[in-house]
Amino acid sequence: MTNDEYFNEIETYFNKLREYREKSKTIAEGIIGENLTEDDIFFLSALNRRVQLIDGIIDLLRMRNLACVGILVRTQLDNLMRVFAAFISKDRRTFIKESLSGKTIRNMRDNQNRKMTDFNLKKRISEYYPEIEEICNKSSGYVHLSEVAFHEAFWSEHSEQVGKIKFSVGLPPREKLNPTLIECAEIFCYFTEIEYELFQIVVDSKKIFDNKQKDILELMWVILNYQ
Repeated sequence: MTNDEYFNEIETYFNKLREYREKSKTIAEGIIGENLTEDDIFFLSALNRRVQLIDGIIDLLRMRNLACVGILVRTQLDNLMRVFAAFISKDRRTFIKESLSGKTIRNMRDNQNRKMTDFNLKKRISEYYPEIEEICNKSSGYVHLSEVAFHEAFWSEHSEQVGKIKFSVGLPPREKLNPTLIECAEIFCYFTEIEYELFQIVVDSKKIFDNKQKDILELMWVILNYQ
């Protein structure tokens, strides 16, 4: 894949990411609703981080910075799993309160009384999205010093007469690595879509909560005026 082909194809993913970013405004409004709660602060913080990651991945994909793109792919998975953890926590109110106070979640319990380590969170979210475990394992290769980094820095070229080992330090990735960048963009969009599905559940739940609050206030108004 040539660089021209890469930039032509990556624009499709940029458009998707810009749509997600625009959708964030509506989601934020829905999360806040008519009554701001502690839960809202948690989910709004996660949403804000997601938007920042979207902005970051677009810039890095445009620069073809494979190492940093890979790190963001793994980092945004961390964001997704923290949002998911709120849904499966043993006690959501306690989970959110402790998360906002800065406590790590790995010692908190899920609704199956298991510690919410990254390993267990990955297993639990895979129950709903079976393909995610394989993607998680693959994305880890972008973060650690693995064969991905080795292939970026070293490669071989063979001709009829001789074979050569070449290396690159501080230069743009070879065009041969462009499909890997496209794959990272695809994975990032996939995780973003899942996280936005979870945010939409929060929005729908908030509507129900706000309506109940209205009913309670109306009932109190009737009682006070009846007296």
